[in-house]
Order: sequence, then C-alpha cells, then structure tokens
Amino acid sequence: MIIRSKQLILKSIEKADDASPEIASNPEVSKYLTEKWMYPEGMPDTLTFSIEFEGKTVGQVALKSIRWYNRKAEMSLFLDPALQGKSLGTRALEAIMKHAFFDMNFVRLEAEVIEYNKPAIRVAEKLQFTREGLLREAKYHNGKYFNIIRYGILKREFEAYLNEKEYNETSDS
Repeated sequence: MIIRSKQLILKSIEKADDASPEIASNPEVSKYLTEKWMYPEGMPDTLTFSIEFEGKTVGQVALKSIRWYNRKAEMSLFLDPALQGKSLGTRALEAIMKHAFFDMNFVRLEAEVIEYNKPAIRVAEKLQFTREGLLREAKYHNGKYFNIIRYGILKREFEAYLNEKEYNETSDS
C-alpha cells in the first residue's frame, strides 16, 4: 500500500525491522526505540507455566510484559485457594525468579499486588521485593476502587535473598 501526502510517500512494509535499518541503528534514533521495535518477532512477551503439586495442576505463574532488551518482566501468580498458606506460591515464584535471573539473564522483575491481597503482599516482602510505588484506585472490584502496590526486585537483591536463605537453612541444621 502507498500513501501520498504532499512531499511524503508512505510505503507499507512486511516487518518493522525491514524499514531503514541504517537509520534505526543510528544511536541518536535507537536510544528512543523500544525493544518491541528492535526485536519485533520471535521473542514472546509472556511465558506462562502451570504449577503442579502432587500430580494436580494447582495454579499458574508467569513472566509477562517481557522487555528483552531491558532484561525485565512482570510476574504473576495464582493458586487454588485450598492450597494457599503451604508455601507453594513462594516456591513457585522462587523457581521462576531463578529461571528469569540465572537462565534468562534478567536484571529486574516487577509485580503488582492489590492492597487487599495480604497473602501476596507477605510473599512479595518475604522474597525481598521493594515497594516502589502505589497506583491509586487502579483496581475496581465489587463496587469499590482499590490501590495497587508496585513491587520490584533486582537480580543482586534476589541473589542476596538466596544467600541469606541458604545461610539460615544451614545455620538451623
């Protein structure tokens, strides 16, 4: 398709990276481009895993809104309510965090927790996530608006958490 407008001609292209790679690679241009533009295909923006326990699927954990160039993602988790409080969520998050930080070489993970989800807040804080912000009245539920708490953790902070956890486990033995 071609669109003509005064002195400009706009031509449709197959893929974003087919257009003017020499311009896109210019540092004055590329610093403004997102990784979605730089890597438009072949890299998923979500990786979702089922959580299995004692032969049954009991929940789901995911890395969402993956930003490959910036090496970060947002995490989500849900579990069968009957199995909450058994550390399954913490263990699932630890496993996916290890995968994200050590196998995928991410440097940052993020999470959003609705203010009334006290168990999720406890898990985020147990895993040493830092409270980074508050999205005021960002969740509508049952006729009311609730705040969403934004959390983040860096790879080095997670490494420190794992080292402390390992030290406490060996000290308790």
